[in-house]
This record gives sequence, structure tokens and C-alpha cells, in this order.
Amino acid sequence: MARKKAVYTESHRAHTATRAKANKKVRDVMTPRVVAVTSVTFLPEAAQIMREEDVGALPVVQEDGKLMGIVTDRDITVRGVAGGGDLLHTQIGEIYTAEDLVTVTPETDLDEAEALMAEHQVRRLPIVERDNKLVGMIAMADIVRQDTKRDSGEVLRQVSKPGGEHVQGQ
Repeated sequence: MARKKAVYTESHRAHTATRAKANKKVRDVMTPRVVAVTSVTFLPEAAQIMREEDVGALPVVQEDGKLMGIVTDRDITVRGVAGGGDLLHTQIGEIYTAEDLVTVTPETDLDEAEALMAEHQVRRLPIVERDNKLVGMIAMADIVRQDTKRDSGEVLRQVSKPGGEHVQGQ
């Protein structure tokens, strides 16, 4: 059986951008077409996909599209490369983040998604529907782009506060 290099998901929700910010939902600004990997994808393949797709994170899903976790370029660097393992034979299942994964649904208010990003100091959130099926991703940049009056520097400061698990010197 051939192993899939990546799994593509497509949301069945239409993008609409006509609501006022106070009423906007994640579905209004999310990226519905997301490339994802499985836990058996090898690290170099995931890094190649990140480069080709110009993304810093990939959802990790089961073959049926259920979200298992997320792997970031930082995971690859800190857990993969700096971990000293055999990079060519390291699978994503060995380095991805599954614990404390923060997700939202397409119906989540945009303000709530932004607050979750700030609280958990993450720049992107997987979007799931029933049975934890991945239907999209939302990034901090998506939230900032939808509100031209928004100070993008302030949003970045909220998400990037010192004290996360990867702070130097800990």
C-alpha cells in the first residue's frame, strides 16, 4: 500500500466577508484548503511541503482527515534537527505537537479565536468540525488582514509574549 505524502482537505463552507467584525466567524476568514501530513510522513517530506506551500505549520491527520496534532517549522528544528536523530528516517509522529492542541470550529467568533491565540501564544489554529475532522486553518495574519484598522503590531505582541515553553534560558 502506497503511503500518502500529504492529505488535502477541503471545507464545504463558503467564504463570506460581508459581516462586521463583531459578528465575524472563523469561517469568514479561514483558509479552507489545507495541506496536511500524516504521522508516518518523513521529516524531509514535511519540510519540503512547507517550502512548496510557503507555510510554517502543517496539521497532522489520520488517513480519514481526523486531526491528531500539528507540526511546525520550529518542531522540525528543535525536536528533529537539534534532537540529533536520523533526519532522513524521522517520522512526523516522533516530533509533532499533540498535547494541549488548541482548535476552533468554523462557527467560533473571530474575537474568541484571537483571544485563544494570545492566551496560548500560537500564531495559527486548526479548524475542526464534528469528529475532529480538519476543515481549515486560521492564522494571526488572517485576523489582522480582515480588519484594516487593527494594529498588527499589537496583535503580534499579544501572541508573542515571553514565557512560552520555548523561551531561551529555560
